[in-house]
Amino acid sequence: MVKPFSSKLEKLVVNIVVTLVIMSLVACDESSSSTQGTQFSQAITVPSQPSNNFNQTLLLQNLTDNVIVPTYTKFAQLAIAQETAIGDYCNALTSQAIDTDAKNASAKKSWRDVMDIWQIAEVMQIGPLLRNNSTLRNKIYSWPNTSDCALDQDVVLAEQEGYDISTRTDSRKGLDAIEYLLFNQNLDHSCTVFGTDPQGWNNRTNKDRTVARCGLAKIAATELVYNGQELLTAWNGNETIEGYADILKNAGQVDSIFNNVHDAVNTVSDAIFYIETFTKDAKLATPLGVFANDCGLTPCAKNVESRFAYYSLKNTISNIQGLNMIFTGGETDAGIGFEDYLLDVGATDTATQMRKNLTDVIEFAMTLQQSLTELLAQDPEQVQQVHDQLKKVTDSMKADFIQSLALELPATSAGDND
Repeated sequence: MVKPFSSKLEKLVVNIVVTLVIMSLVACDESSSSTQGTQFSQAITVPSQPSNNFNQTLLLQNLTDNVIVPTYTKFAQLAIAQETAIGDYCNALTSQAIDTDAKNASAKKSWRDVMDIWQIAEVMQIGPLLRNNSTLRNKIYSWPNTSDCALDQDVVLAEQEGYDISTRTDSRKGLDAIEYLLFNQNLDHSCTVFGTDPQGWNNRTNKDRTVARCGLAKIAATELVYNGQELLTAWNGNETIEGYADILKNAGQVDSIFNNVHDAVNTVSDAIFYIETFTKDAKLATPLGVFANDCGLTPCAKNVESRFAYYSLKNTISNIQGLNMIFTGGETDAGIGFEDYLLDVGATDTATQMRKNLTDVIEFAMTLQQSLTELLAQDPEQVQQVHDQLKKVTDSMKADFIQSLALELPATSAGDND
């Protein structure tokens, strides 16, 4: 059930009043406030705001503590479960166990579970995931940078002593790699350029090739656990580094990397525009043929994300659900999100319309029973409808949303291509 706007605004007003009371108490004791370190400033200081009374620090605190970090935490937990499930499957293959099919199904389910949460995280690429040209993000999930042939080559290399996946390129690891290794039913290699194919691969038995692919999948799953933990540490911090969660929540304070809290809010806003550049354009418009693809300007399954697992439509839904969490303030709609910011500045129509459009596209996409590959071949009009409904969301984001909140539009979203 959608919670009425008024209850969220009432909560926001209470939070602001409490903050102002705390500030007034601190002002009465200048000697104590002047000795506070930056680690204590969050509780007593409200950074400068735009020309309205909305507390952007509370927005950042809620999104950090109740949306972003919990999403990353769940991803790290599911990555561990996936490593176990794939390990069990590989062991069953080599031990000639009778429950191989069940172990295979469990391994595939574990991948879907991890992918579901990661696709939510895709619209939360902030701070650590963007550092060094998105190095950590690409190690976890490199799409659209993928290479089936490179994976076939590494399946053979991984059988040799000394193989180190951490030194391999992004297209040979992560969730993309695990999908190919677990779901691709064609056991022949995918290399088409002479001299790049793994020698003798197609002459090996089906069982031998299945075991080899599982071996690399297990290695990739283990590295994914490590990368998930690295992401959590980067956000939560430890005894040697300050976590990005505190950096974001303390934006605009002394020694902050952000000049003011509004700049930090703009960083979160930039992240959710993934929904336009990747979800709407790359995941829907390109396979549809709105943009040129591998088939020209016609529906093309070759350009579908997660084409081996037939999971692209679910990925798209998860992206939109992630955006909805940022917009409404969380899964339960109880926290402070961008919707509250819009309401506070008087952009009620924009807030109402964006909520409706997000709900409409999620609900419609979830009614579709076929995969994106099947829909492109049999009923592309349904995919077009998902695209068109999502475009209503992104059009609002690029115009009324940005203007109402005085945010800057990411360079990647400056045009209007479709």
